[in-house]
Amino acid sequence: MAGKFKIGYLPLTKVNWTNETLEKARADAIAYLEQLPGVEVIAPEKMLCLEDQALSELDRFEKEQPDLIIAHFLTFSLGVVIPLFAQRLNVPVVLWSMTEPDPKGGRLQNNSFCAANMNAHFMYRMHVPYFHIHAAVGSAAAVAGLQKAIRVTQTRNMLRKMRVGLIGGRVPGFYTSCCDEMLLRTQIGPEVKVITEHELITAARTLTDAELDAAMQVILSDGKVHPTDGPSAEQLKKSAALFAAVGKMKNKFLVDTFAMRCWPEFIADELYGIVVCSTIGHLTNHGFTTACEGDVYGAVMMQIGKSISGDMPFFCDLIIAEGDYGVAWHCGAAPCRLCKPGCHEELRCSSTVEGGGVKGVTGEFPLKPGRVTLARLGEKRDGDGFRMLIATGEAIDTDLFVRGNPLKIRFDAGCDKVRETIINEGWEHHYVLTYGDFVPELLDLCRMLNVEVTLVQ
Repeated sequence: MAGKFKIGYLPLTKVNWTNETLEKARADAIAYLEQLPGVEVIAPEKMLCLEDQALSELDRFEKEQPDLIIAHFLTFSLGVVIPLFAQRLNVPVVLWSMTEPDPKGGRLQNNSFCAANMNAHFMYRMHVPYFHIHAAVGSAAAVAGLQKAIRVTQTRNMLRKMRVGLIGGRVPGFYTSCCDEMLLRTQIGPEVKVITEHELITAARTLTDAELDAAMQVILSDGKVHPTDGPSAEQLKKSAALFAAVGKMKNKFLVDTFAMRCWPEFIADELYGIVVCSTIGHLTNHGFTTACEGDVYGAVMMQIGKSISGDMPFFCDLIIAEGDYGVAWHCGAAPCRLCKPGCHEELRCSSTVEGGGVKGVTGEFPLKPGRVTLARLGEKRDGDGFRMLIATGEAIDTDLFVRGNPLKIRFDAGCDKVRETIINEGWEHHYVLTYGDFVPELLDLCRMLNVEVTLVQ
């Protein structure tokens, strides 16, 4: 993320309820936030308990423009403060309530949760995105909640600035890759920039020798050419040229993500003459996140997964969904950073195109094991909004039992439940796999963006 992520911290209390314990909690909260990487904290020098104090801080906050407000209810507080900040700053709010101390002598000590409850109603009615944390300062729950809120808000901010370069449109017959540009831009944020295959191919054919050599070094750093089933020197050169040409499109169209119509035109000898699977993998591996088959929503989902997890996403099909495990797979376009330990990417000819063994280039390897989240962003049935499918599982040790990029997954809900959900609810056949369990983050993001959720569990 470019620049500092600004947090506006509001320590809220009620007149005459302030004490040394609460002052320490305020100081400790600020100290924790200030040590987070890439974060700048805007905070008053003392607790806020009166409306005029809050209004003075609001003027400062408007100048500083925080990305996120943390409303820390050290005790019950005035109901006018958070609605004012939320409405004028138009950013998400974390409602942070404290665990209630023992009511010594029968006297209520903090009444913090009640304050969060009241403000949650305000946020809900005002359509302001919000999070809730209920934990003591410094606790694991507080740390996890704050970090989650930051990640989700950063992802929301990223989506609002995102531009997707759609190269050539969707592939023939793949209505699962259709995209409503205005719906996407209005509800989620990304803008779609259309790039013709002609322009990309022209850029690939007019590279300088230095540009082509640099691109060749990149792709050969990712994978080794298979000794008997590898692409020809000419096919490898075309793959490197296409990699470099997409980089030129990124700069020309000022986009940060791509969805590529990867067949049939690129495969045709009269137009370009290679399989571009490994090219897509190299692009994603080197920061040019790219979805196959012109799937714009798939590209957006890839960036969501990357932003939330900090790891590479895997754009895939689900090819097996029965028995003890399912299999996520694609034809050889996975980023090699996801390769199973002990294996390496091999640059090969496609196993299927023109009967197999004829045209490169695919990047083949099994993916690494670990905890995974499988997700899909798509339109609702009547095209009046978005929905998201989410399923979690454990990726298990996988060999290259099928050509391309396979990964076996033991789904938490079981294969039968996953299979019946995606078929009965008509989900698109492309998914994005992210390493880690990010259900809470995705649920929060969907709630912020008014995206309907199907959680398979």
